[in-house]
Amino acid sequence: MIGKADKMLFWITILLISVGIVMIYSATSIMCAKTARIGYSTYYLQRELFRVALGMVLMLIASRVDYRRYKRISWVFLTFAGLLLVATSIPGFTGGAVKGATRWLSIGGKTFQPSEIAKLALIVFLAEYLSRKGEVLNRFWKGFVPAVAIVGAVVLLVAMEPNYGIAVAIVMISTIMFFVAGVPIRSLIYIGAPSAAVLAVAIMNSHHARQRIMTFLNGGDLLGSGFQINQSLIALGTGGIFGKGIGNGVQKLFYVPEIHTDFIFSVIGEELGLIGGIAVLSLFLLFSWRGLKIAVRAPDRYGYNLAIGLTSMVFVHAALNIGVVLELLPTTGIPLPFISYGGSALIVTMISCGILLNISSHATRPLESDLELDNDHFSKGTNENDYRRRWHWRTFDSGA
Repeated sequence: MIGKADKMLFWITILLISVGIVMIYSATSIMCAKTARIGYSTYYLQRELFRVALGMVLMLIASRVDYRRYKRISWVFLTFAGLLLVATSIPGFTGGAVKGATRWLSIGGKTFQPSEIAKLALIVFLAEYLSRKGEVLNRFWKGFVPAVAIVGAVVLLVAMEPNYGIAVAIVMISTIMFFVAGVPIRSLIYIGAPSAAVLAVAIMNSHHARQRIMTFLNGGDLLGSGFQINQSLIALGTGGIFGKGIGNGVQKLFYVPEIHTDFIFSVIGEELGLIGGIAVLSLFLLFSWRGLKIAVRAPDRYGYNLAIGLTSMVFVHAALNIGVVLELLPTTGIPLPFISYGGSALIVTMISCGILLNISSHATRPLESDLELDNDHFSKGTNENDYRRRWHWRTFDSGA
């Protein structure tokens, strides 16, 4: 079905999606049955199964398309995604404002989030740019700044929706890609420090975002702004080590708002306990490890950068979501990859996994072989400026 692609990554993905299907049904069945406008327990389950089926088809297609084809359309893809982001500010195109944010476009009665498409498009673009500009990435103005300007434009458009959670995630993914590609740390600091200050000012000028930050810092009113996170912590705490069992959770009964989307991990913690939570965390860590191995085995710099970006996307989203549920981070509105209920995020993540699978099918060495750390390769690349950071996993031929 997936040919030479990494079967372990494929089955890890299937396991995560399966956990999501079970937990979404558990979290929503009673709520749907008791809601007058819905009236039946499988409302969300049916919608999720359709999205999973569509995502699976697209993932398998992506796993068969040579990843190097995306190099030719990276600019077109990014421009298209940028236009979609701009369209969210045009009345008549949006799917309506939710809590003051216009993050969705509506086509034929169906809505989707352009920010999810933009995130993938930016990763594809950066992978191509970083592979093409590898020799000048340590030159601040010539190699680094042009890419930062593109990232900044995408982040600005996403933040204007506003969607600060995705904006922060894009910044983190881009930073990882820059760092791994060999951009000097001092360059990241020169850009990162003022950019963080600007983003902080924008967040504090947004009433909704500022309230989330203050709730995180001060705890918030237990019956007001702090209600959601406190109920989530109760769910995690009452789950204990082994959990209450699938379907036996209490906090999903109208206590935790949006429990099937951003706070699905609290259902896992209550019903599957600490053991279930650790198992899900382990699956994400295994996914990230396989993604890293795929990057290391990629036959060219483009595949390497693309695999790093796609793996970082899943890892960053999982870390941000779980961090919020554990009250380690302010609420971001970022779903848990493969598990949270949703359309755009799930389908884009599954397509990204398909691209990773395709990169793995072109591996230069078997994925099950050990990583070889060659100090000579760490210290320099194919020339003086190429991939110089000492911790780099591998060096590519100059003709790659």
